[in-house]
Amino acid sequence: MAYLLGRMPSPRSAVYAARLALGLALVLACSGRREEGTREKVFTARGTGKLSPALELGRPLEALRVSGDDVAARAGSFAWEAKVAWNVAKPGVTPVRAVERHRIRQLATGEFEVSTDLDPGAGPGSETGKQIVFATGTTYARGRWAPFRERPTDRGRDARRFRDESFRIAADLADLYGQALSAQLVGETTFLGRRAQRYVLSLSGAAPREAPAPPGLPDGGYDPDTKRRVDFLQGRVPVALEGELLLDAETALPLSVTMKGAFSEKSDPQLRAEVELAAQVKALGARVPGVAPPRDALADDRKPMGVARALEAAGFRKLTGGQEREEAEDEGEAAAP
Repeated sequence: MAYLLGRMPSPRSAVYAARLALGLALVLACSGRREEGTREKVFTARGTGKLSPALELGRPLEALRVSGDDVAARAGSFAWEAKVAWNVAKPGVTPVRAVERHRIRQLATGEFEVSTDLDPGAGPGSETGKQIVFATGTTYARGRWAPFRERPTDRGRDARRFRDESFRIAADLADLYGQALSAQLVGETTFLGRRAQRYVLSLSGAAPREAPAPPGLPDGGYDPDTKRRVDFLQGRVPVALEGELLLDAETALPLSVTMKGAFSEKSDPQLRAEVELAAQVKALGARVPGVAPPRDALADDRKPMGVARALEAAGFRKLTGGQEREEAEDEGEAAAP
């Protein structure tokens, strides 16, 4: 699902994650350009009955990579919210600020609702957003200013991907820091009535691994926007970080994470990209409202009006049932008998 930001042609990896791309998009905004895009990875541990190796209290940062399905399988229904703000500044250039807000309601039965809103800092009318509902085995989606539509061919695949793009936002920021991020256990606390291990996040002093160049370099090299992002990816320098991570003492699942930090760049040391993230579980179990299909959702429209439809309407082309079935199968679904 294309949504927020431009993505360089590369496999899913830490340095090319979508939330990383948000920071890069803001860096690019110093040159007056913005783009949109996505990322993909789905991990489900539903029904395993055991914690995966990634969910260990001794490896706290790995807990940030779990999926919504994994949390629901281990802890039941939950509601979660996050906000991340980027501020990019450089002498002689107007500062840029962008804010993302994310909300998820995930039920233990598998239904969920997720919404994401982005304010790119370009003034009124520039805000964008998307809302996804997966209920009764069907995906429903809408843009911020549009009605819901059914997505019958999705079957939850892209809906889960979109949900986990939001849920793993802290993992994407942690990946930006890489080895420069340290998590130290400092004791226990309580959160939503549950015992939690508390970790302090800070800079470790190590440098993050340099990002490899994206594959498929076009003839003539990168365009200016892509080059600007690659320069940041390969030359990012963590200069500040403070934060806190709370993991459930029983399941090692993330309950709350805050991070406040900043980056510079080797080739442009005057650039400063500041980021502030706050994400936490807001409710658990029976306190989480239900998820139902949206009312008055429109049917899926995979064949918008175009030249062919205009010709059909004018009587120049008449489809037979066989032709209709053929075209439906080309679209990925057999026509109804």
